[in-house]
Amino acid sequence: MNELQIKNFEKDLFSSLIKLKLNKNKNVYITSNLTKISRFRFSKEKKLNLFYECIKKSIGKNYSIFVPSATLNLCNTSIPFDLEHTPSDKMGPFAEYIRLKKSIRSLHPFWSISGLGKNAKILKKVSKHAYGYGSPWSKMLELDFLQLNIGMHPSKAVTLVHHVETLMGVPYRYNKTFKHKIKIKNKIYEDNFFQSVFFKEANSKKKIKLNEHFFNELKKRKKLNYTKHSSGLEMWSFKMRDFFNVATEFFVKDIYTYLEFEPDLKNISEY
Repeated sequence: MNELQIKNFEKDLFSSLIKLKLNKNKNVYITSNLTKISRFRFSKEKKLNLFYECIKKSIGKNYSIFVPSATLNLCNTSIPFDLEHTPSDKMGPFAEYIRLKKSIRSLHPFWSISGLGKNAKILKKVSKHAYGYGSPWSKMLELDFLQLNIGMHPSKAVTLVHHVETLMGVPYRYNKTFKHKIKIKNKIYEDNFFQSVFFKEANSKKKIKLNEHFFNELKKRKKLNYTKHSSGLEMWSFKMRDFFNVATEFFVKDIYTYLEFEPDLKNISEY
């Protein structure tokens, strides 16, 4: 691509982000899959920087940009979680770009969030549970974050649903304790962390269509924003509070709304 084409790409991206109401929100949590634009011939670093600058510009002053920096690959291993240096796992290049940009990262060996901007400091003081009160999800809800999904439908990338499950106390999950090594600067120590996991005995099966029913309801209520960039890259945005409220309503009506069928809970052992 020549410079003019890149400028047009950037102009269309900024316009798309405005359509997704980023200019009306100061706090944004972003999940992304940029495979769609891999065919465009300008460097990966330039693409990531272009997205970052466009997002900052669309939000304006006092922005906060958060991304997932999860490391579920460390679960049940003896590999220490290095708060500063452990790379995120399968969270995409844009998330890793933000993590490496002098971000603040929440302390959890398996499910951390990294952030830049005005409210990133909230990630310094979070609970030791991946979800629930005091977790990054709880704090993002308190600050009325917008979630932006780039290149993937939000039904396939909405970890917030596990925060809802945790608060609802779904009977097919339990809070498991993980003892894991943590490295901060040059010090290594071991501590307990917690995460909501499935009971193996329950034979729980996630919905084949995952979270689509939640987003169908959000769309029906006109609370799901959508646009398509000139490159073909699709993007969605929604208020995390709106998703939380809709999902909670579904769980109240049917505690197994996240599952394909009601699980067998008879053989679950006590914890």
